[in-house]
Amino acid sequence: MVAARNIISNLAYRCAGPNCGVLKGASDRWWVMWASFAEPGMPILYLAPWDEEVAVREGALHVCGDGCAQKLQSQFMGNVRENQRNSGS
Repeated sequence: MVAARNIISNLAYRCAGPNCGVLKGASDRWWVMWASFAEPGMPILYLAPWDEEVAVREGALHVCGDGCAQKLQSQFMGNVRENQRNSGS
């Protein structure tokens, strides 16, 4: 398990925020975001404090701070509404 943690800690993370792309530093206060479905057709956006084990999961978005998190949240909300309009819901 220690070897796996060492491999994980050697990864470089880049912020997923629109027009950002800053690299994560050791002392930065980063967040992890991901989307899922709770019920059929009910998308949910999750936001959690930085956690290495969550950060390496498929679909995880690495976010450098509240500004980029808010932009990604806004995009998520816009995409949900657009999909609702296109499906006639």
